[in-house]
Amino acid sequence: MNDDLLGAYGKDYNNNCFIKYLKMHFTVKEIKSAIRRYFLGTSHHWQGATVFWQIDQFMNIRTGKIMLYNKKNGKRVKEPYSHITWMHSLLKKDNFVLQQCLFGIHNLCDYKTDDLICIVESEKTAVIMSMLYPEYLWLATGSKSNLKYELIKPLKNYNIVLLPDKSEFEDWNTKAMFFGRNGFSVTCNSLLNQLRVSSGSDLADILI
Repeated sequence: MNDDLLGAYGKDYNNNCFIKYLKMHFTVKEIKSAIRRYFLGTSHHWQGATVFWQIDQFMNIRTGKIMLYNKKNGKRVKEPYSHITWMHSLLKKDNFVLQQCLFGIHNLCDYKTDDLICIVESEKTAVIMSMLYPEYLWLATGSKSNLKYELIKPLKNYNIVLLPDKSEFEDWNTKAMFFGRNGFSVTCNSLLNQLRVSSGSDLADILI
């Protein structure tokens, strides 16, 4: 995939449902900064859908995940079906082999090894947290099961904190211990696990 895709989808933000939701909580300046930082895009596959590009640390576009959000509450649209698809599927790439990377890891070059790298599950949460705490690099796995060695390998010399969704602490903490035994500086934060919130809640749900 080439860089022309970023420009082709990097527009029509006034009709982007996720951006409309962000405007309820953040300034235009903050939102524009987040759009630039993560190359957020707009897709008309579903009216108002958002493109979350997966761009690796070498600025190679791996793919893009397309999701539709409710513009009023920021929740992902799951009815009458889950509105998630992939850019490589829409573009009908022949013989395409998906090799995912952490969402946002293309920003790694802007951070030093003693800076804190924060990993959450959802792309939406990474974007929101980057506006609330811009001093940290916020990355996302894209799913609770996608916290894998190959994906975090580029972060081996950095300080990493994992921030799993409610009810996912045990799984992510087990993986954190595995990464630690393999030379990573990583901890798993149990904040959400200690709060009386519904299963699946994340930092954005609590702070927004």
